[in-house]
Amino acid sequence: MKRVWKYILLVFVLLVVSIGGYGLYIFKFKEYDVADPEVEEIIEDPYVITLPDGTEIVVDKEGNIIEERKDEPAEDNLEGSQNEDTQSEDPTPSENDPNQVTGDSEQQRLTVAEIKEKYIPSLKELENQANSNLDALIQKAYDEYSAKRANGESIDIGYFYNKYMGAANGLEARTDAAFNALMTIIENELEENGYSKAHAQSLRDDYNAAKEERRSNLLKKAKEYL
Repeated sequence: MKRVWKYILLVFVLLVVSIGGYGLYIFKFKEYDVADPEVEEIIEDPYVITLPDGTEIVVDKEGNIIEERKDEPAEDNLEGSQNEDTQSEDPTPSENDPNQVTGDSEQQRLTVAEIKEKYIPSLKELENQANSNLDALIQKAYDEYSAKRANGESIDIGYFYNKYMGAANGLEARTDAAFNALMTIIENELEENGYSKAHAQSLRDDYNAAKEERRSNLLKKAKEYL
């Protein structure tokens, strides 16, 4: 039941459909002091996404990749590997050796499905981070709501709406920006392999469908328990 109320906090005002002009005033025009460092920390926390090759990209709220990092192999392991390579080296083959195989001929072009499939873990990682941030925001709203009730303070619906719906919208915008940054990488790889980036549209459709489902579930829970 407690978890339900956490969700209700962010959506219950959307169910108030008969409050007239005053409701429009408190939701849209009245100004509230909603500054909260803890909320800002949730919204501003950058996304970190691991790509198929192990590279981690850090994406800011504008969708810019501000950092790329990849684990370097341990120095001892690298040195041992180099020694093994030196010992196992064969004499350089003749340029005219018909048995020599070039790197280009060894590489096989990935299919559209293979390219999309290898990025599924990256997309899932982004989704998990987005859900975690949303849960943190909902928890913050619930904690503030509970504290006000425990202290006997009045509950200002307009304040909660402006503060937490605004924060949720900001969080969604950041998630969209990170998703678009990842999609640009996927689309570029499709084009590098000779495919149209339009093949990635299904991933965008899945992402948008997941967003709508999340909103629908929140609203459904609110209707069931209000």
